[in-house]
Amino acid sequence: MDDRFTQASGTHVYTGCELLVKGALESGVSLLTGYPGSPLAEVFDVIQRNAELLKNNGIVAQIANNEALSIARLNGSQMADVRAITFMKSVGLHVASDALAISNLAGTTGGAVVVVGDDTWSHSTQVPADSRFLARHVYTPLLEPGTFQELKDWVNAAFQISAAADLYVCYLTTENQASGGGNVELHPNIYPDITGLKRVNLDTQLIDADKRVILPPHTAQIETETLRERLPTAIETARDLGLNKIQFMAGISRKKRYPLGFVSAGLAHSYLLHALEELNLHGDIPILKLGMTHPIDADIVREFAEQVGEIYVIEEKRPLLENEIKALLTHAYQNGDIETYVNVWGKQFPDDLVGIPTVSGLDASLLIQKLIPLLKHRLGTSDTFVDLEHFAREKALQEEVSEQQIDIPQRTPTFCPGCPHRDSSSVFLEITQQFMDADYMEKHHNSEPVDLVFHGDIGCYSMLKYEPFPRLMHNLSAMALGGGSGAGIDPFIKNKQIVFMGDSTFFHGGMSAISDSIKNNQDIAYIILDNQTTAMTGHQPTPADALDLLGNPTFAQDIEKVAQGLVGDSEIDIVRTNPEDRVNYKKYLEKTILKPGVKIVIADKECAITHHRRLRREQRKTIARDGFLKYEKHINITPEVCEFCRECTAVTGCPGLKIVNTDYGEKIAIDQSNCVSDGACARIKYACPAFEEVIVTRKRPPQQQAMASGYRDLLSDDPLPPPPPLTFERNWNVYAAGVGGMGIGTISKVLVVGGYLQGYGVTFCDRKGLAIRNGGVYTHIAYTQPGVHASPVIPYGKADLLLGLDILEAARGITAQSLFRIASPTRTTAVVNTAKTETISTLIGKDNFDPDTLEETLQTHTNADTYFGVDLFAVSEQLFGNKLYANMMLLGTAFQRQLLPLELEPLQLALKQMVPHADLDTNMKAFNVGRRLALDVQQIENETPHQLNYAEMLSAKRQILEKKRGGKRLAQKYIALVESTVETLNMGSDNMHRLLALYVYDLVQFEDLNYAQVYVEKVKQVHARDSEVYDYRATKAAIRYLHKVMLIKDEVYVAHLLTSTEKLERDKELYRVDTENGDKIKYVHLNRPHFTVMGLDLETDIDTRNWQLNLMKRMKFLRRWLSKWHAREKAFREWYVTRVIDTFAPTDTEAYEKHLRALECVEEVRGYREIRYPKMEAARQIVESLLEE
Repeated sequence: MDDRFTQASGTHVYTGCELLVKGALESGVSLLTGYPGSPLAEVFDVIQRNAELLKNNGIVAQIANNEALSIARLNGSQMADVRAITFMKSVGLHVASDALAISNLAGTTGGAVVVVGDDTWSHSTQVPADSRFLARHVYTPLLEPGTFQELKDWVNAAFQISAAADLYVCYLTTENQASGGGNVELHPNIYPDITGLKRVNLDTQLIDADKRVILPPHTAQIETETLRERLPTAIETARDLGLNKIQFMAGISRKKRYPLGFVSAGLAHSYLLHALEELNLHGDIPILKLGMTHPIDADIVREFAEQVGEIYVIEEKRPLLENEIKALLTHAYQNGDIETYVNVWGKQFPDDLVGIPTVSGLDASLLIQKLIPLLKHRLGTSDTFVDLEHFAREKALQEEVSEQQIDIPQRTPTFCPGCPHRDSSSVFLEITQQFMDADYMEKHHNSEPVDLVFHGDIGCYSMLKYEPFPRLMHNLSAMALGGGSGAGIDPFIKNKQIVFMGDSTFFHGGMSAISDSIKNNQDIAYIILDNQTTAMTGHQPTPADALDLLGNPTFAQDIEKVAQGLVGDSEIDIVRTNPEDRVNYKKYLEKTILKPGVKIVIADKECAITHHRRLRREQRKTIARDGFLKYEKHINITPEVCEFCRECTAVTGCPGLKIVNTDYGEKIAIDQSNCVSDGACARIKYACPAFEEVIVTRKRPPQQQAMASGYRDLLSDDPLPPPPPLTFERNWNVYAAGVGGMGIGTISKVLVVGGYLQGYGVTFCDRKGLAIRNGGVYTHIAYTQPGVHASPVIPYGKADLLLGLDILEAARGITAQSLFRIASPTRTTAVVNTAKTETISTLIGKDNFDPDTLEETLQTHTNADTYFGVDLFAVSEQLFGNKLYANMMLLGTAFQRQLLPLELEPLQLALKQMVPHADLDTNMKAFNVGRRLALDVQQIENETPHQLNYAEMLSAKRQILEKKRGGKRLAQKYIALVESTVETLNMGSDNMHRLLALYVYDLVQFEDLNYAQVYVEKVKQVHARDSEVYDYRATKAAIRYLHKVMLIKDEVYVAHLLTSTEKLERDKELYRVDTENGDKIKYVHLNRPHFTVMGLDLETDIDTRNWQLNLMKRMKFLRRWLSKWHAREKAFREWYVTRVIDTFAPTDTEAYEKHLRALECVEEVRGYREIRYPKMEAARQIVESLLEE
């Protein structure tokens, strides 16, 4: 239980969702319900964390199967004198509207509140949101809190209005409120008289059925009562509560109107105050703040209109308030209630000035843009207080940030590492391609090609819209209606149809869609992705779980049994299977899809996040008991075996993969900090032998590994004097950017609590809707001095500090194409982690970005003199074994460089409060590492591992060869061959010489010294016809690409690479294996060897151990015995030598450039077998077109 939710006085900081729950507790609520959806999903997490408090006081909290059912709960609750509240997102209100319309007119007893979250910027919602219209449509009063204090306190006001007016109250929040927060004043909780622990008996004779049951002929009567009595009562109650108020009218005479005034509500009012604050006009212009925006209090609008010359309505989205106020004042003027008609402006400003946008949302910056021309035009005379010079500076800043154009790739969301949905989507991607292959379909299914149609739905599987899976979503309907979309096209097409459906979606309404498909004999396969949680919104329980939101035991409903009830005695197949068993899963899916009618497949695999949370808890217990883990399993990729064909990334799009640079070019590697070792990347169609399982066993706790002194010094326990805190006059803003899972949320929590403990006013907004799907995560935090107003979003160019945990997302925050544009060279200091984190588009090769270029850009658009950048991931991995502590290093660096207005004590206290106890010690160490980095980053930059130079490479490979049988003589010949070749080539490039030494070594290991000699002679042959005029580019290309085609990665050579000395030593270092301490490392290599024997292609999946590969790598004789084995690769090698190498004899620059391109044509020849062969043919065609003359 969180003590903040029982705090009865004083202040504390809360998120917006936390404030809604605290407000409900302070209001005497008996029932909390709803359905999770962004931006209000966190409400249910807050409830879950405070389950003990609620259960002890009998407060009921339940997640309904859908939003309509939550409204029905409120309807039922009002049969007794209880207060009930439901939470849902804007599209959830669409689902609930029918129930709400009826329930609202049926009235209330204790009070019913419907909290709806609008995503005005459409950041994570599929349709534009403006729930104000729907609230009016169903006759509910609408409250729009503007500050975080109001967000909490007005929950009670909403209940009071609901009870007094006998109507439900819609309570509108927006994403920047729900995902934001701040410090607020607190009041005692009120615990209700009627609860789950204190039940009552209803006297049914006292129930007024004519009121509770809305049916004709009473409907029209109730509508009349609602319009003439109940809604006016709501206005009177809101007036008594002071929800609508005229601000900043002091000193203005009624005889002399103020030139203009603003009307606003909700968060738009906060943005307006913030904009006026930035324009030095806070408190100088009258504002009518409407707390209840439906029904509008006509009296206060008329009062305001009589004191101002013009009204400007500031609202998000469409001109709803504007039009209603226009109509209200027109009516008042026509009736003589006001003497002078007052013009009302909003989406259009007078004299062709641009008004308030109608699309997306608002923020202070957008209002500053629109208000400067307006106020300058209307108030910019000599006898007014408008500071035109300040306006000019603000306008210049707006223009400056608008010119910061940066071309960077989007970071689209994707499935988490280990997500079970990736198993299904990658299989379907393969099936989709194969089903369009006529030969495949004829051979395997005796069928023509089949073009699969995929109907979209709402859930984690909505990520199918993005790379690498866009082929798997052709349309999108509302939640649980993917099958319904199929029903509309099914009678008219021959295609087979697929729809993915989540387990929570199944209970939300999916079972009805399945029933509809069965009834109409639709030709569709339902793939029910049963991951045992509502993962999309943060892992709330589903009806299939054995525990409810508060941890109470409940009956766990079985999806398979429910589906069986739908199909009855029909022949419809229902199968539950594990999608991780890729081969059998794929076979079953292919057979099932091609059957006629409805098919139901339940892909049963737990959500990776919940699964690994449980594993981590178990590991922590083991470490607490034994002091270490005796067993670890990892997925590893051997870079020398990887061909960088990107098939693993293109088929899975897994963020547990990354790209690394090696002496052989770019390769795919495992990001050990993200990878969960589920092996999905290794289960692709064309098995890549680079994948393997690494098993590490330990007998005793691992010893402290040796590390360079510079890194060791970073862990020093010596006291480090803290700098004096930064000071500021009015406000101070920090913006932090990263990727989901990096720890931006922790940075935000620590800085928010630290600012609160320091005594500042704190306002913040965490944009984290895509966090658990590896999307960008951004936080805005403002510290303010007393009396200064700040909205949750930093205005353009006004961040004092930019904390970039990801360099791409840091750059996104400053570009004019983004929503935020937070940086300016005169105000902003950037502290950035310079490591590259791939996007999915860069991982699959459809985009790219250069961190060095981004770093230069950041320095250009922030204060270059105070900029600080370092690869914190590398430091964290070196010191702590993973990247997860880079966030605390970033925070420590900013603190020690005197960039935070915080003292050490409140910052450390915030860290202790916000970081889980099990990780506190390491996080504290990481924070102090960051502090030491701030003082001397050069100490680690000097010790960054460097690549071997030519002499070091030659020596290293000599030592390895010497260990072979007859190795000393072989090593001597190897050295002589390389040195003589280097002397002949004499290109003056240490890098090319070191690569030559490496490549000759590879060819010796592949076959023998004679094979390497052939390579050397061909390189010399090219060199003899090359020229320094061309910087020996052809020779350099021959060194790289002739090696590539001669080094045929057959099963024999791959076995060598997987068991080589270099690999073993590298893996020991990576996994911190100390054999002298009793550690052991073992391998399970995930292979699919391919042999051609007597014209037959033999291929099978086999998991091999090192002893087996040690035998295989000695079987070089198979290359001669099996003449057809890798025949196509051998033929390509011979073709390249004779057609490209041997013909190199350019006569002019044009011929040279063409032949150079021919030499380089094999750059894209990558992969194994079926992946490689089409690329070999493409390279042949390119060469022939280049050298045809």
